[in-house]
Amino acid sequence: MPNRRFARRTHRDAVRLAAAGDAAGAQAAFAAAAAEYRDRLDRHPGDRGAREDFADLLAARAGAHAAAGDAAGAFAAEAERHRVAGPLGAPAPARARQRLDFAEAAVRAGRLLTAAVQADAALHGLEDTDPTDPAAPGFADLAAALARAARVFGRAADPDLAVGAADQAARMLLASGRRDELLRDSLRLAAALHAASGRGAHARGAKDLLGKHFPDAAPAPAPNLVTLRGALQAAAGMGAFADAALVRRLCPDPAGRGAPPTVSARCDLGLAAVALHAAEPAVEALARTSPGLAWRIATEVHYLLVAADRQGERNLHVNFRDHGPVWVAMLMALADEGQRGPLMTDLAGALAGLCERMHTRHAAPEHEPLVRSAQRFIAAHRDGAAP
Repeated sequence: MPNRRFARRTHRDAVRLAAAGDAAGAQAAFAAAAAEYRDRLDRHPGDRGAREDFADLLAARAGAHAAAGDAAGAFAAEAERHRVAGPLGAPAPARARQRLDFAEAAVRAGRLLTAAVQADAALHGLEDTDPTDPAAPGFADLAAALARAARVFGRAADPDLAVGAADQAARMLLASGRRDELLRDSLRLAAALHAASGRGAHARGAKDLLGKHFPDAAPAPAPNLVTLRGALQAAAGMGAFADAALVRRLCPDPAGRGAPPTVSARCDLGLAAVALHAAEPAVEALARTSPGLAWRIATEVHYLLVAADRQGERNLHVNFRDHGPVWVAMLMALADEGQRGPLMTDLAGALAGLCERMHTRHAAPEHEPLVRSAQRFIAAHRDGAAP
């Protein structure tokens, strides 16, 4: 019989061992407690107390893995925490913090698709907060979430989204009187991205604030500057993308006050399916000759589709039989059977979810070869697949 009292005691032992530097002993204790909680929830899925305790244990376990330099272990613990905590219906700020913990663990583990999706979902959960009123409920939570999401987007998504989030986070953190590493990192990221994009005045403004509040802060490393706008414009120059108007609609000015800080803020989500059908041929054409451009286009459109799907965009839902195969084909253009690693594993996870939906929505028979090809890739690259 699962013993919750034993699990709690073992959890405390694990935390004590981790604090003492005994990483192996701590993880053994965490594993024993986790097994008890899993058994308990298998038998009593409605036991809210056990679910809350298990989520807390998984957060501590992820922290212990991260402290020991085990990024993959931290990611696995945060992924399980995400599944366990979901049914709890936590308040939006707490749920956003949990999603951002997951996103940050995903970045460290190289699971960049998961990282960007989770960071955007975290911000979506706080969208009712007024970002212009420091006295508004949730203002401080949104400011902190934007700062954390900016760091994730800086590694996993369009740099134009990262700079939009960093700029807005810095404004909000300054307005709320917060002067900590979140403000420092937002200013460092904004300064680096604006400078690298030739926006000198914006870069100087961020650098001046950084020097004022954090005079000893080191400059941020050189950023990745493959933006969605730049990738689509380059694709157009190669004859692989023809809709210039769509570029303008998908890619607002990252230096304006209305610069989008989230995936779903970049455009009307009704454009997601339009962007998919315009982008898929470009990704297919560029995947082998210009993989960096193909990755940026495909992943940003994927993030936009996930955001639209999460918010129930009607066209995407009702006509998934038409859109789903194109979505799978776009991601499969990125699939490389010769590569292994966390990015391919993440891609396999995204494809697995789409293929399952195509199966349940009875995709047309002509898409079977595409689905079989995707399933072979998934089998070779899923979590735990043999090398």
